[in-house]
Amino acid sequence: MKLLAIAAIDGYQRFISPYKGFGCAHRVQTGRASCSQFAKRAIARLGMVTGLLLTMRRFEACAESARILSSTQAQPAATPPEAPTEACPVWSRWGAKKLSVCCACCAYWPS
Repeated sequence: MKLLAIAAIDGYQRFISPYKGFGCAHRVQTGRASCSQFAKRAIARLGMVTGLLLTMRRFEACAESARILSSTQAQPAATPPEAPTEACPVWSRWGAKKLSVCCACCAYWPS
């Protein structure tokens, strides 16, 4: 039974996965093994029951990774901050305003 499951995962990895159009979200997010590779290794090392239980837990983690990845891609690009209008503490006597890239003397102002 264990060998049949591993052969089925091998078939999936070879004939289906390359053509489905997307990769394992957990692998993309974490850089670890794909879910199918994880399942194959878990079943080979721990047997069918324990391997399938761990694989189901991994699928839940993969679904969460997919939600995280899709939410980060769906967010619009950050809008640039508006130019500040308060006076520069060092150059204010000459009428200077803070710019988005202010002088190095304004340590508290993000550059």
